[in-house]
Amino acid sequence: MSQSQRYIAEAVSPYAHALSQSNLLRLISPRDTLERANEELRRLTGVNQFFSTSQALTDFLEVLGLSSSAGHSDAGREWGDFQTPPGLAAQVCSYLSQTGVSPHVIVEPTYGAGNFVLAALKAFPLARLVYGVEIQEKYEWQLKMSLLLEALDGRRPSAEVELHWDDIFTHAFPTRILTAQNILIIGNPPWVTSAELSTLNSHNLPVKRNLKALKGMDAVTGKSNFDISEFVLLRLLSLFSGQRGTLAMLCKNSIVKNMIEALPQQQFQVSNLRAIEIDAYREFGVSVEASLLVMDLGVADPTFTCGVATLDQPDRIVRRFGWAGNRFVSNIDAYALSSELDGTSPLLWRQGLKHDSAKVMELDLREGQCFNGKGESVEVEAHWVFPLLKSSDLRNFEVDRARKKVIITQRRLGEDTTGLQARAPKLWKYLIGNREYFERRKSSIYRNKPLFSIFGIGEYSFKNYKVAISGLYKLPCFSILLPIAHQPVMLDDTCYFLGFDTYLDALLTASLLNSPIVAQFLQSIVFPDAKRPYTKEVLMRIDLAGAAAQLSFGQIRTLWSDMNYEPRTPVTELDFEDYKHRVLNRDTQGEGFQYKLGV
Repeated sequence: MSQSQRYIAEAVSPYAHALSQSNLLRLISPRDTLERANEELRRLTGVNQFFSTSQALTDFLEVLGLSSSAGHSDAGREWGDFQTPPGLAAQVCSYLSQTGVSPHVIVEPTYGAGNFVLAALKAFPLARLVYGVEIQEKYEWQLKMSLLLEALDGRRPSAEVELHWDDIFTHAFPTRILTAQNILIIGNPPWVTSAELSTLNSHNLPVKRNLKALKGMDAVTGKSNFDISEFVLLRLLSLFSGQRGTLAMLCKNSIVKNMIEALPQQQFQVSNLRAIEIDAYREFGVSVEASLLVMDLGVADPTFTCGVATLDQPDRIVRRFGWAGNRFVSNIDAYALSSELDGTSPLLWRQGLKHDSAKVMELDLREGQCFNGKGESVEVEAHWVFPLLKSSDLRNFEVDRARKKVIITQRRLGEDTTGLQARAPKLWKYLIGNREYFERRKSSIYRNKPLFSIFGIGEYSFKNYKVAISGLYKLPCFSILLPIAHQPVMLDDTCYFLGFDTYLDALLTASLLNSPIVAQFLQSIVFPDAKRPYTKEVLMRIDLAGAAAQLSFGQIRTLWSDMNYEPRTPVTELDFEDYKHRVLNRDTQGEGFQYKLGV
């Protein structure tokens, strides 16, 4: 049995109880040519080319003549496959119909098993054409069989159905679709990232390109990774945003956020943006926040704010996010109350260490000894091993102990590491013995770099005092980090930090950052359901001078009292006023300002 025949058998098998294969054979076999068979099935199902080739017709007839048993095939994960449940597809189409959507042309760019196509045919009786694209041949046959079963039960759709077995990343839409008005683009594109598909050796990838015009290191590290659905949406909007109609696509909330953020730069002609949240765990069995992204197309005056509601209560907008002037925020109403803190941080936030070799580089402390991720005891020169904190360690206002250590192979970015052979022979021997772990690192940032290179390292890494935050948690906690055993503390790359020479400057900076006014501001710009809510870009927006101007020393002391924190050295109002003077004196900001603050 050929691959195509197996797909046909898979498609036929679920319906074996509902249709007679012998009746289908009697129905189709007399149509002795491809044209006659297609015409008969078009009359029944609305599909204008049921069989693309004579071989497809032959395969179909041969499968019907066999028992319809077929081996189970599931390449779903390779394609980011989360098939839309029929009930959810029907609910989405019902919602759209109730809001006045009544398209003449329906486009489903990744139709899969076809549940959105089937639901749309029922919900939009005035539609004249459904145009579907799908890369997996098995789904083309499944949708055709679904339509055939509907037809045999007397439910032939009024619209014509045109299905294309093709790649949406490269599919050439015909002019009649690209110029159609009153169009509905609906669907559920793949919910995986380009990196996840690459690890599966998937073929379902667009040609790689720097979609967001990222610069420098951002373009070659994780930020260049993107969700496949984001690429699909960007392509669809670039093709169709100028046409009168509606786009309604299921996607993760992170993609909704990314799309709204990109709108001004892309100059799409869209408005009336809505993110209608769904219960992804109930519908798909996955623990991720997801929504139906809906927008009007072909508008004269684009808008770049998005209302958030739920599919169960779509008319109840709970918040709005998007662009407030030239700033992208997570809650427009809350932002209006704290926008004065939206500026540029006078201090440069840094990201922690990146090495991608945790099993070798990160060491656990047990009874005074260090053990690597392989369970081996590690004894190397102490000068190259430092205390390490990870996101889960940053839960308190002050941190002065660590459960891990990390090997530091460089003091600055790009430093030659071969000198370790003479300066740290034990470490060199250990690294050489584990060289395979470093050679397996996939990130392009290590390409053509010195052996055993790390990133996120520089003079700032060795400051004795730091203020740090985890990038991963929903609620912000800025922690003061003290030296441990007379060594500065390092952080992993899920964390961000500022470095200081003095405890006092670190204490007062952390106090400002943990103040209610800064927390309120962060709440208005941070998306808590993001994979990494707190990023360098977010932290660099905190105007420390603005926060200092609004807070008194009494409020700082109240903050310490509420946290049951007693400073390690006496702090006076004069100390705070001196700190404020340095922060508020904008003439000293930049590198000189950081020096004056002991950064």
